[in-house]
Amino acid sequence: MTASPLHRAALATAALLALSGCAGFGSAVTGVTSAGVAATVGSATGNPVLGVIAGAGVSYGIDQGVKYAERRITDNVHNAVARAAGPLAVGQSATWTVEEKLPLSGKTGTVQVARGFGEAIPCKDVVFTLDDAPDFNVTTVCRAKDGQWRWALAEPSTRRWGSLQ
Repeated sequence: MTASPLHRAALATAALLALSGCAGFGSAVTGVTSAGVAATVGSATGNPVLGVIAGAGVSYGIDQGVKYAERRITDNVHNAVARAAGPLAVGQSATWTVEEKLPLSGKTGTVQVARGFGEAIPCKDVVFTLDDAPDFNVTTVCRAKDGQWRWALAEPSTRRWGSLQ
């Protein structure tokens, strides 16, 4: 007996749902969404392979959208810390704030300058906190040619450094 396209789509959906539970809540939401798309496209076209391909495409799109939002939030925090630390002298501290339009992304904390160095490229080592986390973080900020203070570590600056990282 040959399985109907609807039956195959249901099996593909069940398999995707089972796999989505392995990676955590965010992946489970993506898995449920992509499984729904897979089942819908599979039954509408009568081809479960097209359904699985569509579901994988939706999953990839959601994943990339979440990663973009995370990068944007991180960039905004880095820029806020650098702007707050720029005018401070060694030993001084200030509050930094990110007013973000994305949900749950407004961040605040304190930054203190630990040391300053460099003449051609003025830089500062700073210690900063996030108000909603107990940890201390350390970074370096430097003044760019345009006079703005920027986060200077290569790892979070991947977008700015490109392939030089």
